Formats: sequence, structure tokens, C-alpha cells
Amino acid sequence: MTTIRAALHNHCTLCDGRNTAREMADAAIAAGFTDFGFSSHGHTPFDLSYALENNAAYRAEIRALQKEYEGRIRLYCGLEQDYYGPDEARDEYDYIIGSVHYIRDEATGRYYEIDGKPETIELCRDEAFGGDIRRMVEAYFESVALNCEKMRPDVVGHIDVIGRNNAGGRFFDENAAWYLDCAFAAIERIVKTGTIFELNSNGWAKRGMCYPAPVLLKKIRELGGRVTINADAHSVGNITLYFDKALEILKETGFEEIWVWNRGMFVPQSL
Repeated sequence: MTTIRAALHNHCTLCDGRNTAREMADAAIAAGFTDFGFSSHGHTPFDLSYALENNAAYRAEIRALQKEYEGRIRLYCGLEQDYYGPDEARDEYDYIIGSVHYIRDEATGRYYEIDGKPETIELCRDEAFGGDIRRMVEAYFESVALNCEKMRPDVVGHIDVIGRNNAGGRFFDENAAWYLDCAFAAIERIVKTGTIFELNSNGWAKRGMCYPAPVLLKKIRELGGRVTINADAHSVGNITLYFDKALEILKETGFEEIWVWNRGMFVPQSL
């Protein structure tokens, strides 16, 4: 049976997590992890409600913890870097998770958090796209693809998080041909960059399905994309959230291996 002993997408109280970095590290040790990464939300000057106030201070704190825990667990200092908040000190991190959390209205300069409250989706659709949800979704997936092409992150985070508030097709049909065309086109571009896709198991808690959805996972597999598993943990109780389900869905969608972080690099692990 495949066992996951490493994860890179984890948050603490330095951004929007509910436990300190030390508490998260202790929980990772208790869970049997060998490698554990912190990926706080990088500084975004337009929204500090959940992001880091100071990326450099964050790096210093995680590096100190890394040294303290040496010999007990391998800790890493990563960053969940938003498309609109790149950090010029990229080399100071062990890895980068590239995510898109916002859509920017180029006409007004306003940012809309697309994985926040449902009301924000409505505002973005109506104010920035004249009520056209299809144009909004197309703009989102274009940003996801551009993020990988321009920023070259090690991992691309929750590629279809725009569906977080879309239970029951509230805003759009995720099985519609136009939607799948948008998502598939972005996936094809991302595969060409070599970026590893994240199966974000926290999606089951947020929307009743992982990110990416199974139909998108199948396309990733068909195109030869690589996948890693993360819980996007914001508390000590969620470090291995739905990992068993994640392994099952990968097998069901045709994957034979996953890519896991070991001693500072990704290596394949058979399913």
C-alpha cells in the first residue's frame, strides 16, 4: 500500500493557518512524515487578509525552525506565490507553488478573490465581465496557464479552484464543452512547462471533490503530466486530509505513480 510521507502545501499562523509553524512541524512528525514544507501565501500588497506581511521575515522564521528540527524531520521553506504577487527573491525558497487566487479587472485595477465568498464570484462576473461567466472562467484558466509559463513554479496549485463555490452548477456547468475546452487547453500548456500538478485533497472539504476534478485528472494523465498530493493543510488536524481518497482517485483515473518530495527534490513513487 502506498504511503505518503511528504507534503509541500501547508500553512501556519504566519499567514492564514490556525496553528503555528512549530505545531505543524510537531504534527508532521507525529504523522510519520520525513519531509514537510511550509508554503505560506506570499505577500500581495492589495490583500493582506490572509497573505504574509513580510516574506523575508517568514523565511527567517522557517529557516530557524528548519535548523532546530534537523535530525527529526526535514523541513522546507516554500512559498505559495500568487500570480499577481511574485517574489523577486525566488532563489531564497526551496520550492514555489504557483497559484491563482484572484482575477484582476484590467479596466479598473480591482482584484476579485475567486476562491473566497460566492458573492465575490458574482461581483467579478457582473462588474469585470458584464455578467458573462464564460469570459470570466476563460480569463481564470488563461491566468493559470500563464502563471506556469512565466513564473515556472515547481508545483501548480489547485488548478480548478474557481469551482470551489460552484456546487450544483451554481455559476457554470463544469461538464460543458466550453468549460472543458478552457481547462484542457490550460492543462496542455502547463504540461509543456514541466510543472507538477497538485492533487489538492482539501477540495473534498471545500467542495466535495478534489482539485483537479477527476475529468481533469484524466486529461493530465493522458498528456503525460506529473502529479503530487497535498492537503493544503491550514491546521494540525488536516496534514494528511483525505490522502487515502487522493490515492484512490489517482488509480481510478489511470495514474501509475505519483511524485513525492524527498531530500529536496521530486522523485517518482509507484502506486
